[in-house]
Amino acid sequence: MSAIPLPSSAGTYVYCVVAAASFFQDALPWRARSIGGRGDLVRIVQFQDLAAVVSTSPAAHYDIGRENTLAHQLVIEEAMARADVLPVRFGTVARSDQEVREKLLRRQFGELHTLLDYVRGRVELGLKVFWNRERLFAEIAVESDEIRALRDAIAGKSPEETHYQRIQLGQLTEQALLRKRDREAEAILHALRPPAVEARVNRVLTDTMVLNAAFLVDRTQEWLFDAQVNALDDTHAGRLLLKYVGPLPPYNFVNLIVHWED
Repeated sequence: MSAIPLPSSAGTYVYCVVAAASFFQDALPWRARSIGGRGDLVRIVQFQDLAAVVSTSPAAHYDIGRENTLAHQLVIEEAMARADVLPVRFGTVARSDQEVREKLLRRQFGELHTLLDYVRGRVELGLKVFWNRERLFAEIAVESDEIRALRDAIAGKSPEETHYQRIQLGQLTEQALLRKRDREAEAILHALRPPAVEARVNRVLTDTMVLNAAFLVDRTQEWLFDAQVNALDDTHAGRLLLKYVGPLPPYNFVNLIVHWED
């Protein structure tokens, strides 16, 4: 397949790598809009049995804003509807189709096949778990005699009169919250690990977030994972809020970074 000539001021934006057999240059048009806002055609660059999903890029660099990141994700998600995908890091721009072919597909041919074998038939499922704030602090007080006694001792007294006790209460509560978060997160992970091939725990983003995790799951086991999440949701109704998303491309398990200059 010959390279498509590109304007000297443009490059080739790379979204993901796929097995070429599921993609054809003359297939139905892509619904997802390419990055850059010009409506450039989403297409493939092929080397043997591998292909990169790309589009002509009007820019060499992209800000990490909603419009750009959404365009990047939607193309990858549409590719995922046709085949297993290896997401490429956001903002990856080559100078030409030929550079994509030589420095990504040819150079990393063996590694790409290994990664495709690993994600074949698998999807990413994401779960964020949050506490109900009122229930959280009520539970902490019930579980700690020291916190409960200190809380009761300062009740009804002025902040000035109980300044140091309030500092102590805040410190004890923070320590209890961290211990409780660890216990809760581990219990949730323990329940969800069996149907998953791999789990990735990411940084919690707020003080009421218990868990921020991604799971790589065989499509044949997705129903079982869904059932486990639903069971957790029922068990913790009113005290924990579960935000469950997927199936997604394996963003947390594959993130190809290409070094064009090497």
